[in-house]
Amino acid sequence: MTSTDATSTALSALSTGLADAVGAIAPTLVAVKGHRRFAYSGIHWQPGVIVTADYGLGRSSRLTLTLPDGNVVEAEVSARDRALDLAIIQLDRTDLPVPATSDGADLKVGHVVLAVGQSWDYGVSASLGVVGNLGGPWQSSQGRAIDRLIRPDVNLYPNLLGGALVNTAGEVLGMNLNGPRNRVVTLPTANLDRIVKTLLERGSLSRGYLGVGLQPVALPATLQQSLGAEVGLLIVSVDATGPAEQAGLLVGDILLAVNGQAVSNLQAVYGHLDVGAIGQPVSLHLLRGGQPTDLTLTVGEQPQGGGR
Repeated sequence: MTSTDATSTALSALSTGLADAVGAIAPTLVAVKGHRRFAYSGIHWQPGVIVTADYGLGRSSRLTLTLPDGNVVEAEVSARDRALDLAIIQLDRTDLPVPATSDGADLKVGHVVLAVGQSWDYGVSASLGVVGNLGGPWQSSQGRAIDRLIRPDVNLYPNLLGGALVNTAGEVLGMNLNGPRNRVVTLPTANLDRIVKTLLERGSLSRGYLGVGLQPVALPATLQQSLGAEVGLLIVSVDATGPAEQAGLLVGDILLAVNGQAVSNLQAVYGHLDVGAIGQPVSLHLLRGGQPTDLTLTVGEQPQGGGR
């Protein structure tokens, strides 16, 4: 066999393997049409439970789905978490296949992956790429804790949003979402399992709540050196019945640190407000009238539609 023949055989085997991977996941995918112009994808994650991207639904609560068997059905959004960009749809049917999944423990930068979804007009769609970045735990822009950063280098066409990231074995590594700066990020399978369980049980994800509005502000040059920080968080509002009001925080205070850790942006504050913080005391280091002040606050539970 010549080198050309060997290369052709290898490429043919790779092509067949990728097509098989798409074929393995295709029966678990749905097309979801909500408020937005385009249809998005969803995954039949558990019997009778579909996960999809909340962004694609807009304000819609009643959706039209194209199921893997071609049936078109109407369904209601059962639960959603906009801070995570996740929505759950429940079906009466439980006979549809569910995907094989992987925790991605052996995933490496450069591994070949596929973004796979269901197109409203054309059926199954796929985009080929590689794992571009891997990292440790991180937070969404609104503070949801994600176990692991998985950033695939794929073209996420509109209908692939809310679809699956798939390895070459046809196993789902997670759900594809629009991340910061419109770069694709993947919500890992372990996160999805836990979040779906919580949303189905409670209808929402809890998060800690301070009851303040915050805005980054540059500190006076005279204070930057002594405080070791250039930016603090100005308290621009205090909820009348929130934890901050009860602890004595005031509009005009500048928040510098939470539990001894400097905070110069909202994401840093969110890191102290996961579900485990609810009901727990946190120490706040502030500037009040230019003078350092320390207060202790008991973290509350974020009200529906509430802020920080």
